[in-house]
Amino acid sequence: MSRKPIDDYMPSDFFSRQSLELTFRLLRNNHPLLAHTVKQTIDSATAVSFEDLQSAYTGEMLRNKDVLEALKAHTIGKIVSVLTDIGEEALRKHDLPPSHMTLLRSLIEDWVQLTEWVLQHTATDMQDKTAYQ
Repeated sequence: MSRKPIDDYMPSDFFSRQSLELTFRLLRNNHPLLAHTVKQTIDSATAVSFEDLQSAYTGEMLRNKDVLEALKAHTIGKIVSVLTDIGEEALRKHDLPPSHMTLLRSLIEDWVQLTEWVLQHTATDMQDKTAYQ
C-alpha cells in the first residue's frame, strides 16, 4: 500500500467562504467597489457539500472555479495587491497585534494560492473589461 501524502488525495480547488468574508470586512471602508464585488461572490456562490470535501475541511468551502467566475482573474489579482498593501501599511505603523498580522498573512496566502490555481487552470479572459480602483 502506497504512503502518499494527503495532498495527493485532496483536490486543491476549494476556497474558504470565511476568507471571502474576512476580505470583505477588510476592504469595505477603503475599497468599497472591490468589497462589493467580494460580497456579491459570497451571496451568489454555493458551498460545496461536506461529502464532496472528503471531510478534509471543517469550514464552508467554495469551488475555485465559482470564485473565479464571479470575480474574474484581474479582480483576484487586485485583491491580492490591496491586501498586500494593507499588510505593508500595518508593518510600517506597527498598529496590529501579532495575531491579526498572522491572520492577515494567512488570508493573503489563501488568495495567492487561488491566484496560482487560476494561472494553472485558465486562459486570460480578454472580454472582461471591468475596472476596479
